[in-house]
Parts: sequence; structure tokens; C-alpha cells
Amino acid sequence: MVDFQPRPSGCECLIYLWLFSLVCEELRQLFYDPDEGGLMKMALLYFSDFWNKLDICAILLFVAGLTCRLIPSLLYRGRIILSLDFIMFCLRLMHIFTISKTLGPKIIIVKRMMKDVFFFLFLLAVWVVSFGVAKQAILIHNERRVEWIFRGVVYHSYLTIFGQIPAYIDGVNFNLDQCSPNGTDPYKPKCPEVDATRREPAFPEWLTVVLLCLYLLFTNILLLNLLIAMFNYTFQQVQECTDQIWKFQRHDLIEEYQGRPPAPPPFILLNHLHLFIKRVILKIPTKRHKQLKNKLEKNEEAALLSWEIYLKENYLQDQQIQQKQRPQQKIQDINDKVDTMVDLLEMAHLKQSGSMEQRLASLEEQMAQTTRALHWIVKALRDNGFGSEEGVPTLAPQKASVGRDPELDGGLKVEDPGDAYHVDARHLLYPSCPAQRFPVPNEKVPWETEFLIYNPPFYTADRKNKGLVDPVGDALEPLSRISYNAVDGRLDRRSFHGVYAVQDGLPL
Repeated sequence: MVDFQPRPSGCECLIYLWLFSLVCEELRQLFYDPDEGGLMKMALLYFSDFWNKLDICAILLFVAGLTCRLIPSLLYRGRIILSLDFIMFCLRLMHIFTISKTLGPKIIIVKRMMKDVFFFLFLLAVWVVSFGVAKQAILIHNERRVEWIFRGVVYHSYLTIFGQIPAYIDGVNFNLDQCSPNGTDPYKPKCPEVDATRREPAFPEWLTVVLLCLYLLFTNILLLNLLIAMFNYTFQQVQECTDQIWKFQRHDLIEEYQGRPPAPPPFILLNHLHLFIKRVILKIPTKRHKQLKNKLEKNEEAALLSWEIYLKENYLQDQQIQQKQRPQQKIQDINDKVDTMVDLLEMAHLKQSGSMEQRLASLEEQMAQTTRALHWIVKALRDNGFGSEEGVPTLAPQKASVGRDPELDGGLKVEDPGDAYHVDARHLLYPSCPAQRFPVPNEKVPWETEFLIYNPPFYTADRKNKGLVDPVGDALEPLSRISYNAVDGRLDRRSFHGVYAVQDGLPL
């Protein structure tokens, strides 16, 4: 760049010597086989590393540039090739940054983003070529120069993404002096379709403007944002494993330089010369370098595990302390305490209410027993002829307490459901007359229960007020005129329990 003469200078020769030492080191890595695995295995192992591939490309490009540089007629071409080779050697320097905990993972991110860009270019190429071909066909007529066709279709369309819009595309800055009318000037593009008389563009300006707007809409907004989203996804994936990636890269770099000669280039040539004399001239057998341990001894492994457990406990303790200091965690702790207090209060309330329910249940049971005892006494006295049938108090059936706990009622005897229905109507003797009722046991009281032998007698008692007495007779015909479940004259035949069934003219 400063002193590039046909004859190499001293500084240039020193650079060539330094690069020659790098070539010797790469050859040593490729052919040095202490494990005697074979050349093919060593070649596959060597080319499996990305940085080794980059080294080979840079070295081959350097050899091509140096060859052209030493030939006077190809001096300028050699200069161009060496300039490109300098870019590759600069990229090779990024391998040194893998030892850094901050920059090492970023190199992995850049490598993965290059893959994303490679697939993104397929989508971008579709829009660039489609817009470029349409624009070139509308504006230029019969352009035969291949280089200018490429510039109009690909190069100008690509620069349009970054804001370099051609001045002649909308006809505003149209100037015939900046183009060649017939395409004969090799340094100017061919002029678009023009009106020769008015010297104005003849192509449809509105169409090219619409195509340009659509092209910028899809490329600058849609595709570029898609690329940014792909980069963001790749960055997040690598950033989550930054520490792990850095440790692996650091291990690989240490292992690589552990097997290399200690002297740096170009002094590494002395090590290569010593190795050449030992292996080729003196025929000394190859000795395997002391490699890094793949397996540890039992005591070393136990010490390592103890150290890892110690670090793990410290890490978890620090994480717990940091988590407790967070406002969200404090709010969660307060919420848990409040929930615990609410549960305790509910349990205390349940205990108090349970004790009260037990007392009420005991009181209800005592009242029920008293009621049954009184009922038995009244019935026994009445059956033995003591007392009068008139004015006998009617004992209401015991109602089940609402909301009683079955566990609190454990041990209580459940009465037959028939005891609570038709108590007076099932007395054997009809009041103040010799007529006897048909006996009905408790289990046959509900009408849903089938009772085939049930045959009650027809009987009508004599009443003083004949208007309030049902029609008298042994037949059912007079009774058919009665209106059940309604107000029948001065009699209200409706039931408090709802509508009752009527069968064969008789209420059930």
C-alpha cells in the first residue's frame, strides 16, 4: 500500500518469512501423527475445524498472490490478490478472541448469523431480480452490454435498498447528458425511452414509481425486519449458554496450543528444523506429546466432585438470597402468610360452629325423645278409655334439622318414614263411633307403595251442619260431583302440600 515495488523490499521479505513459518506449522499439524492413525484420519480431523479451513484458504490465496507478484507482467494482479488475502488473515485473528469470556460467544453468534444471512439472500434475490428485470425492461430498450445489464438489474436494485434511488426512474431529474442514447459510450448507461421531439421520458412514470414503492415496502420493511428477527433469535439462543460456550472454546484453544511448539512465528522455524532433523535425518521414532487428561484418578475425581458440590451450594444460597430480596418474592411471601392465617381462622370457625351444632343436635334429639314419649303416653291413655277424643292435641311430626352434619348425628336412630304421615287417620277406632278403620302399617303408608289387600269401608258420620257434609251413600256417583283441589262452595278442598291425585272419584 505504501512501498510496493517490482522488487520486494526487506520488510516485505520479513513478512513472507513470517507467513512461511505459518505454512510450515499448518503442514506440521496436517502430517504430524503421533498416534499413527493414518494420513486420511489426520486430514479429516484437521479439516473438521473451521479455523483450519480458513488457514488453508488464506495460505493458498497467499501463494497465488505471491506467484503473480513475482511475475512483472502480473504485478498488479498479484497486488489485488494479496490485498484480498490480507482480509482473510485479519478474519483469522478472531480466533484469538475465543479465549475472552465476553468476545468468545460473540464470535459464535457471528458465525451462526452468517448462516442466517445465507438463507436470507435467497429470499432477497427473488425481489431484487424481479424488480431489476421489470425496471430494466420498462426503461431501457435493447441493451446489449452484459455489464450494464448486470448493473441495471442487480447492482442498482441492490443499492436502492440502502436509499440510492436512480434519478431517472421517475422522470424528475431526467438528463440526456448523463446517459448514452445509442449505448455506444462504454462509461455511460443507455438512455431510457425518450420522446425525441420533446426530449422527455416516454416510459410510464407512474408505473415505475408504483413498482419502486412496492419493492421498498417488501425489502426494507418486511424482509429486513425478518432478518433482524432471525438475528435476535440466534442471539438469544447463544446468549443463554454464554458461559458454557466460552468454557468449551477456552478448552479447545488450550488443547490446541498445548500440542504446538512453544516458540512464536517466525522463530517457530527453529522448532520445525529441529523436528525435521530428528524425524527425517536421525530417524528417531515419534514420541507422543503429553496430552491433557481425559480421565481423573479416584482421589482427584473425589476432590473435584467435592469442589463442585461446594460451588453448587454457594451458588444456590446466593440465588435464594437474591430471590428473597426481590419485590415479587416479598409479595409472594406476604400472600402465603395471609393464606395461612385465613386457613387457621376458618379452622377455628369450623371448630366453634361444630361445637354449637353438636349442642343443637343434642337438644333436638332430647326434644324428639320427649315428643315420642308424650305421644306414647297419650295414645296409651286413649286406647285404655281414659280421656275424651275431643280436644286431643295433635303432635306435629318432627322435622329434620336443616344443615345438620351427618357425622354429628351418628348413633341416632332413624325413625320409619311412615311414622310421620297420617297419624290420626290410622287409628283403629273412628272417633265417637263403632266403625273400625282398615289397619295400614308404616311401610305401606306412601301411595307409591303397592298395597293389594287395602279395602277401607265406606262410612259417613252424622253432622249437624248438613251443608258442610259430603253427599251420603254407598255409591260413588254422588261423590263424583265434588270439586277436588279447588274451593267447592263454602269448602276449601285444596291441600297445603300442593295438588293431590284423584282416582275413581276419590282423593288419594
